[in-house]
Amino acid sequence: MVQHNDPGHAAAPKDPPKPTEIPETSSAQPTHFHPFRHPEDRSIVSKAADYLAQSGFYWGPLDVDGAHSRLASHPVGTFLIRDSTQTDVFFTLSYRAEDGPTSVRVLLKDGAFSLDGSKHSFPCVFDLLEFYMRSPKRCLRMPYRGNAPQSLQEIARRAVVRTYGRQSIEELPVSVGVKNFLNSYPFTI
Repeated sequence: MVQHNDPGHAAAPKDPPKPTEIPETSSAQPTHFHPFRHPEDRSIVSKAADYLAQSGFYWGPLDVDGAHSRLASHPVGTFLIRDSTQTDVFFTLSYRAEDGPTSVRVLLKDGAFSLDGSKHSFPCVFDLLEFYMRSPKRCLRMPYRGNAPQSLQEIARRAVVRTYGRQSIEELPVSVGVKNFLNSYPFTI
């Protein structure tokens, strides 16, 4: 019910708002993602976005021209992930191909990610990237993180994951804080 302040009537004092729980379907932080049709899709994309935010090669709302200009002077196979400008697609992979920078949509269908036009699908964006980094064509070789130096922590985290594997993180003889740090980005890319 909407209350209107009528100048002829004194308004009753209001109690301070009580904290409420945030429903699982709403996000505590603003997001660029369109509304989700299925809770599973929301969970998959939110997890991917959290991992991408830790990656250093996720550029958020960078447009195609900005992505291509960043990649133009880098070696073939250099790539980044950015937000898609299409409302029905979440992410776009931009990479330096032989004939120059190009971009391809990363689609989410039936709970799996795939590149537009590809028959391969993956439960995780990073599985998709690792597949194309290992493929015989090696269209992806190294992520573009910009000119900022990587922290020693980031380099060490990737080295630990590369050495022990992401499935073994919980078994490592390290503190819970270190395990949490490793699990916040359990990939070698």
